[in-house]
Amino acid sequence: MTDARTERRSAGTETLVDVLLRWARIRRRTPAQDIADFDGGQPLRVIGFTQSIGGTVKVPVGKGKQIARVRQGYLRLAVGEAPVWNDARGGRSATLQAPFQVKPVAGKVRLARKFERYELITGAGIYDLAVPRKDGELVRHVLGGGTATR
Repeated sequence: MTDARTERRSAGTETLVDVLLRWARIRRRTPAQDIADFDGGQPLRVIGFTQSIGGTVKVPVGKGKQIARVRQGYLRLAVGEAPVWNDARGGRSATLQAPFQVKPVAGKVRLARKFERYELITGAGIYDLAVPRKDGELVRHVLGGGTATR
């Protein structure tokens, strides 16, 4: 029997309404609550950026040269299920294979100052991943490399 619970946005995945609520000093969920909810069986959706998960998309930059394009999407995290990356546009998705290890990478994410970069090591390869700082603890908890034990 499958779990009928729908996924919800993580604490770092903010919409315009969430920003307005923050300005009105109305509290939202915290990363610690996300971890507790995840451990309790709540599927979560973490927004992010990648160039490599689900295959690299090349774009021409002139004179026959191409570079890898950064794609926005989300990572679906659920207990007992493999994490799934879905692109925001284009319909691409990729199921990540265990075992997992997450390593922080130095450097900033262009045009996304509230995000942090990670190197995601899976059974199928090594990928880049950028997630909101608020969600870093959750991602490390779920995929490994965090201080919290699962």
